[in-house]
Amino acid sequence: MQRLRAIIVEDEPSGLENLSWKIRSNYPGIEIVAECLSGTDAIQAIKRHLPDLLFLDIMLGDMTGFDVLKAIKHPTFDVIFTTSYDEYAIEAIKNSAVDYLLKPIEVEELMEAIGRVKAKRMTQPQMATAAPTHAMSSRMGFPVASGQMFLDLQDIVYVSADDNVSILQLAAEKPEVRLTKSLSWVEGKLENHAFCRIHHSYLINLNQMTEYIRNDGGYVIMNDGKAISISRRRKDDFLKALADWNINA
Repeated sequence: MQRLRAIIVEDEPSGLENLSWKIRSNYPGIEIVAECLSGTDAIQAIKRHLPDLLFLDIMLGDMTGFDVLKAIKHPTFDVIFTTSYDEYAIEAIKNSAVDYLLKPIEVEELMEAIGRVKAKRMTQPQMATAAPTHAMSSRMGFPVASGQMFLDLQDIVYVSADDNVSILQLAAEKPEVRLTKSLSWVEGKLENHAFCRIHHSYLINLNQMTEYIRNDGGYVIMNDGKAISISRRRKDDFLKALADWNINA
């Protein structure tokens, strides 16, 4: 099993440091990718890092841990609550928590909780390792009716299909570019540059994506506000590309 990527959310710096030390010292199979002192920071970190596991305090300075979970529409992580309050256990269960640890947290209880997460994930299908997503080249030439147009790849938000031609949707209100090649041809050119085909008609730039929503089969929100559905047969490929991009971004 691959290492679990975790985020710790704890509004007391000493508590955060203590929990982080216990995890690092006793469970090398966990990589702590972010440590957050507020609910607001936690929400941003979760969307940025897409963790496997969340160690979540309930009473935070600006909100509760339950508020954090509500802000993540479709979490892909497991949750271990860490709190000084035992009256929230039922609500934690309703939020599908793997465990509920009361402070001060004993190492043995912490390891048992992590073991439950590991056992749960062992029963779930594991994603294959995605091919490396290489750093984006700054510019590339694309065939248009008049010849070639050279574009900065980071300016391409997504590419859509229009019969046998492709349309590049660009950022910053730049005009779209109509190519003389199919979407499959464009996909072949950009697949190693943080682009992913998520639909028969759409190729997206992962660097221009703001949110992934699992509702209604799954869709993404791009920087320009465009919502694009993820087709069922391409969802596994998207999740693999997303995991690899998230690690290397």
